[in-house]
Amino acid sequence: MSRWRSGSGAAVFRGRAALALACLLPAGCASAERTGTAQPSGPAVDWLNTTYTVTCDGIVPDGFRATVLGGAARVPADGSRPPYYEHYDIRVTGTAAGDVDGDGAPDVVVLLDCSPQPSNGIVQEVRIYSSTGRLLGVLPSPRTLQGNVQPPPVYDPGGVSVQDGEIVAAMTAYGPGDSHATGPSVPLTVRWRLDGHEVVRASS
Repeated sequence: MSRWRSGSGAAVFRGRAALALACLLPAGCASAERTGTAQPSGPAVDWLNTTYTVTCDGIVPDGFRATVLGGAARVPADGSRPPYYEHYDIRVTGTAAGDVDGDGAPDVVVLLDCSPQPSNGIVQEVRIYSSTGRLLGVLPSPRTLQGNVQPPPVYDPGGVSVQDGEIVAAMTAYGPGDSHATGPSVPLTVRWRLDGHEVVRASS
């Protein structure tokens, strides 16, 4: 049997004291006063030291996990299966913070370089994460921006930003006189936005 009856003055005092003690702590006070409000998010993600699932711009359609340390990772490939690479070098080349999904919290846009080896090529992909680290979407491949023009535009180093809720991609495209050896020379800026769960082009 409980020592304190439900109507006991001592029990009421202890209950009030417990509530007062809880309200000395911000989280306890908030939960007591605003039941049902959003709980504080977890620790901030260190985007240079975390795990990504990447496709290397579609080279590996099912994707693979890459744990970067200091912004870089080397991931062994399954050499017995197409596309028959030995490993993939992954590098974080830019991040940008800003509210993309309209919830008022800062989301993060991450620009990743992927170099399949052995090869001398680099492909890029941009992934969008919520303030809690949840994947919101992936920007369409640079290969989709200029039709059949090859090679595709290249993101400038650190060339992603968030402006007025839109993802702004600073790129450089290949002009008529450019080649893979010389590199692209035509500045190109593309804007994207989240339309529900889909990434759509806002303007060019």
